[in-house]
Amino acid sequence: MPKHRWKNALLTAAEAVGAIDLLQKTGREDGQSLYVLAYHRVEAPALNPWLDPADISATPAQFAAQLELLACRYHPVALADVLAAQRGEYSLPRDAVLLTVDDGYSNFMDEIFPVCARFGIRPLLFLATGCVGSGTYWWDQVYQLIHHSGQPALDTPAGRFPIGSPEEKARARRELLFALKRMPGDQRVDWIGAAYDRFVRPSANPPRLTLSWDELRALRQAGVDIAPHTHSHPILSQIPLESVRAELRTSRNLIEHELGECPPVFALPDGKAISYHQGVIDLLFSSGCAIVFSMLDGRARVRPNSAHLLLPRLGVWQGLSLPHFHYRLTPRIDRPTR
Repeated sequence: MPKHRWKNALLTAAEAVGAIDLLQKTGREDGQSLYVLAYHRVEAPALNPWLDPADISATPAQFAAQLELLACRYHPVALADVLAAQRGEYSLPRDAVLLTVDDGYSNFMDEIFPVCARFGIRPLLFLATGCVGSGTYWWDQVYQLIHHSGQPALDTPAGRFPIGSPEEKARARRELLFALKRMPGDQRVDWIGAAYDRFVRPSANPPRLTLSWDELRALRQAGVDIAPHTHSHPILSQIPLESVRAELRTSRNLIEHELGECPPVFALPDGKAISYHQGVIDLLFSSGCAIVFSMLDGRARVRPNSAHLLLPRLGVWQGLSLPHFHYRLTPRIDRPTR
């Protein structure tokens, strides 16, 4: 039996006898601890052939089950609660959870927000403003190049990738994305743009893939917090600091202009250790970000009266069983917060 199946079987048994509930109750609770969940898309696999299925965090059924667990066994909090805790004005409840969603795909309106509203959970949406309404994110363009170009192979800055078979497509996607995330930003943008324009032929009436500003205004009115996730979603470690500053300024200004306000928080694109460095974090803090969110696993600590925080987030993926999801929201995931 593969390792992940053994783990799922063990965690399912642990959930059945209440062991994960007991584990959830361990650890210090001081009004400063917080689980931050990070989602991207919630939809059925293969529903949208123009989007990379690897970015599906959960199916609708999985998402509903996860939020029911949060509503029954945890204390969901809003961004305002976290900022108040940072200012020393509020103690976070035991098992506090903040739900965040990245990028701004259109299915946020159809699949994510209705379930959040049903369970009384206020999500925080991190928006890449450059793709609002009609854009296609660069990693989805790479997916479309591999799966919809009709080419037997792709010549890329990272080498030549055959893309004839499903196995070759999977390998090309994995290795090409790995390489592109580590390329200088202008080189990546230039190659993807030229290759996409040359090889990809979208249908005459392609579906709209991202939220519009009108939808975002309606969501904001309904209680969704919306914050910057850059404008063009570059890997910040691969662009000059002045470009990082421009990305933050552009996305923040657009959100303020279109929605009336922009909270002082920011989510790092990709969010892994390779995607940022201390210079990026220092610039974000000096530019007015009170909290910056990464994608490093861990339970966050919100230190009262701290001017700036770099907080981890727990990524959610489609193959995550409900017992495994529950297990990740226990103190065993603790990570020191800077």
